[in-house]
Amino acid sequence: MLTRFLTAVLLLSCLFDGQFANRVRAREPAAAPDDAKIESANESPGSAEAPAGNEYATPATAAAPPAAAASSDYAQPAAAPAKPAAKKPIQPWKINLFENDFSYKKDPEHEWLLGENLKDIPLDDYGPFDSLDVPILFSTGGEVRLRQMDEFNRLRPGAPARGDYQLWRWRHYVDLKVDDWFRVYAEMIDASMDNNPLPVLGIDVNRWDLQNLFLDLKFLQVGERDLWMRVGRQELLYGSQRLVSPLDWANTRRNFEGLKFFTKGADWDFDLWFTRTLNTATPGDGPVSLFANHFDSPNMNHTFSGAWFAYKAVKNQTVDLYWLWDWNTQFMAQNFTGGNRHTLATRWLRDFPVLEGETAVRTWHGEVEGGGQFGNDFGRNVVAGFVVAGGGLTWNSLPWQPDLWFYYDYASGSNNLQSRTSNTFAQQYGLVHAYLGQIDNVARQNISDINGKFTVKPLKQLTVQSQYHWFDLANPSDVLYNIAGQPVGKPNTGRHVGEEIDLVATYNFSPNLSMQLGYLWFWNGPFVATNLPRGTGELLYLQTTFSY
Repeated sequence: MLTRFLTAVLLLSCLFDGQFANRVRAREPAAAPDDAKIESANESPGSAEAPAGNEYATPATAAAPPAAAASSDYAQPAAAPAKPAAKKPIQPWKINLFENDFSYKKDPEHEWLLGENLKDIPLDDYGPFDSLDVPILFSTGGEVRLRQMDEFNRLRPGAPARGDYQLWRWRHYVDLKVDDWFRVYAEMIDASMDNNPLPVLGIDVNRWDLQNLFLDLKFLQVGERDLWMRVGRQELLYGSQRLVSPLDWANTRRNFEGLKFFTKGADWDFDLWFTRTLNTATPGDGPVSLFANHFDSPNMNHTFSGAWFAYKAVKNQTVDLYWLWDWNTQFMAQNFTGGNRHTLATRWLRDFPVLEGETAVRTWHGEVEGGGQFGNDFGRNVVAGFVVAGGGLTWNSLPWQPDLWFYYDYASGSNNLQSRTSNTFAQQYGLVHAYLGQIDNVARQNISDINGKFTVKPLKQLTVQSQYHWFDLANPSDVLYNIAGQPVGKPNTGRHVGEEIDLVATYNFSPNLSMQLGYLWFWNGPFVATNLPRGTGELLYLQTTFSY
């Protein structure tokens, strides 16, 4: 697997060098022999913002010989007029590949990125489409990711153990857009695992499958607002991703199959969807031992629907209002949160910049998200809820731009697991990994988490983040739920679950290529020591992601 990954990177690197050289030759006048040496001396790898940023920067060529134009991207003869610097595009690759945005290509002075030549190709310029009086755009691209994992004593199925293994994922898509009213999108995935001594999880393996396959149709226009319909297999991502996320950390990613109506605008967006769960990461049809190597099919016993309204007309502020309906008629396990559940919730996010003149020297942040959950869980009435409250401060004008946040996360638990009422919140399909400890030991169910995170940027392309978590059961009369929502342990055997420290560094070589190194510790509290005795949990990983 490592060999094929390195081979792919090598081939793409050769493609990059060849296309880049051709582009340079096409853009620049012929240079004198000595100028070739100047150009070679000035070339250096690009840099990129960390995930929080979106600009692509090239290091300044301060060491260039006097004959080179200081404001030029490439060395020029002294007599040639200086060219304006190429404009930096935003990061065009998104979490969901069907949201990729290469509109920056319309600017003739933009900086070239590997893979952009295969985006937004006007097919109507070529036969047999040139006879059609309608614009047709074709795009293709994807992502390759390799993660080396070394974990020890995590809370996962099976006895405490150590696993040293590799996760490989390749996603590739084709995208066809007809004018501004129709679209066809298809995306494949191959998620595999090598050298694994541990039980395979539902998020680990999904070989040669369709991750997304949908049609978009603009069926109505009201004023300047377009109304769209999406039919087919699709990933869902909303708001903070706390309750609805494709779970990019997973090797397989989540997806659904069904129908969605949506509209987007400058001031507000609205989505309404009716879907069924699909692959084993959702969870949909299973088990993973079967469907890891078979074509994914929707679980006809499990429906996930919802409505999401996002209001963004106020500068530096977002307000989400949403309803989620998760209906699973298939009994999973004793004390597993399922049944017919409705979640009504809201989220508020606001930045408060402190200005000196027109420059923000500091920015205060605030976020609150929460809601109630109601319904029926196989004969038990559901009355549950969750709440998240946090605040932070970014020192924009200081070196390294320090960013400090404190949060409190709470998801309710039951007073009595044998009663006719369930107070245990069901976490839906969120990105728990990002918010409740990256070692992935706990779920957003019957949990209380006091946490903080501190982020710095020593370099423009390097982001370093540390997190600390103090976990307790929200209700000790309930049990602990692992990352997949499975109940573990016995009630009334302790409250304190443990503490966790996460250290993660991300280096973006360019918008195409990034590497991430993480080291995570989990110290077990009395509840884990009593019910799941084991040593300190640890996880070391190195992840490389290449987008094209």
